[in-house]
Amino acid sequence: MNQHAEPAVDDTSTPTFERVLSAFENHPSGKPFEPQHVVVLMRLQRAAQVHYAKMLDAVLAREDAADTLPLTAVLGAQMLHRRIANALAQVVSRQITRPQLLEGQAQIAETALCSLRARAEELKWHSFEHTRMPGGSWQQASALLEAMESIGMERALLEGTVTCADAFAHCMLLDSLNVGILNAPQMELAHRWLIATARDQRVEPYFDSEAHGYQIDLGEPRGPERITPSTQSAGSRRFLAVTALGASLATARSHLYAGKLFVGATPTRTVAMHFSAFLDLAERLWSADWRRATWRAERESAQGVSVQVVVGFEHVMAALREDEDSAAEPLPDIQSWPLHDRSMTGLGFRLPREAGPEAPLGGLIAFRMSPDDDWELGCIVRRIRGAEEQAWVVGVRRMSDEPVIIDLGVDTDSAGLQLDTEVEAATAAIYAPINADAGRIDGLIISAESFGATSNYLLPTRGSAFRIRANRVIDRGGDWVRIGFEVLGKK
Repeated sequence: MNQHAEPAVDDTSTPTFERVLSAFENHPSGKPFEPQHVVVLMRLQRAAQVHYAKMLDAVLAREDAADTLPLTAVLGAQMLHRRIANALAQVVSRQITRPQLLEGQAQIAETALCSLRARAEELKWHSFEHTRMPGGSWQQASALLEAMESIGMERALLEGTVTCADAFAHCMLLDSLNVGILNAPQMELAHRWLIATARDQRVEPYFDSEAHGYQIDLGEPRGPERITPSTQSAGSRRFLAVTALGASLATARSHLYAGKLFVGATPTRTVAMHFSAFLDLAERLWSADWRRATWRAERESAQGVSVQVVVGFEHVMAALREDEDSAAEPLPDIQSWPLHDRSMTGLGFRLPREAGPEAPLGGLIAFRMSPDDDWELGCIVRRIRGAEEQAWVVGVRRMSDEPVIIDLGVDTDSAGLQLDTEVEAATAAIYAPINADAGRIDGLIISAESFGATSNYLLPTRGSAFRIRANRVIDRGGDWVRIGFEVLGKK
């Protein structure tokens, strides 16, 4: 290293992140790094991990709902972890071409492991911003995996318990969770659980439709993708098995019910709720049965098409009223969203960066292809932005193709002893049936404020009404709840 860029490495000094990283970034290309300098860099990688873990410990310890992190801290952590991961990857790329003894190969693998761990941290901090990790970062991670495969060290046990394949799999699994649903505490607990639990991961060059859930092309600057019926093996593709994760997730849930977490966090009620949210999402995304069930919903491109939408429970109610009463005043809040793709189960949109707040996660949405079409009902289940892009990718799950506005009455015959003033005559609701493979599924959508006041209702029909009882929550958002019900009899 040149004299000006060389970091201090003796035990009496404390090298700064900037000084060490600048030394590696400014080092002449093609020349190997000094071993003692690499030791310092690996030590700083662990220090960065510990530093930000303490910050996230404070977030997990909070009992209130304020779980957001300052944007400056999020962006700073992304950049720091990226620079550390890139520097360590450079160390590996310059050492891998030199003749190595077995001991030297193990040292290279340990350096690669540190880089992949820093890359997972970078990815996680991007998820806090609901953005994707840049393609260049995935290129570096993919090159590391190929380098370890070239010397047969991708499955070598390092530190006695973990492999480079495990660390690469953790990056893939974290990316699969980064769909804009989990908040910062939930994603942090997911990362801790993966580190503690997801060992001996299968990242393989061949495709097994019964075992694999995600694929990644090591030659392309993009992250992993879900496998589809058309997925085939290719020389640059690697496939991640998810079948073993099902049992691990089930064990984690049983431990959670017993008051144990094993994720390095105090099992408070708030932490338990965050961890449960992660398990809910992971069980869907990593389930082989769920994957096969959604294979039939292949997406088709729909670029160049715009869809009329209204967002929010009250606006959706107004839209459905207008749909039934042509004399009603036109809605002032209809927006036009550019459609990106669609399937039988939902729609995908690409919105400008400034339009992100108009698509809140969990928001109830009514949509139609043209003013002559009837409104359909959906829920915003995904909102993510590529780090190098200016557009939000918004996913909407179709909830009902025939929603109907109704006045849901209270069944006073089954409501128990109440004062007349405590019983509302009716509450506005949406009857939201949908046709699925299993048949017709009924559901009612009511405001979050109304939910819980009673479980017994009168469902109006032509000329009469049915007495029903709400027996489960199917979906919920910030201002709405979708409930299932059982029919008790005719009024």
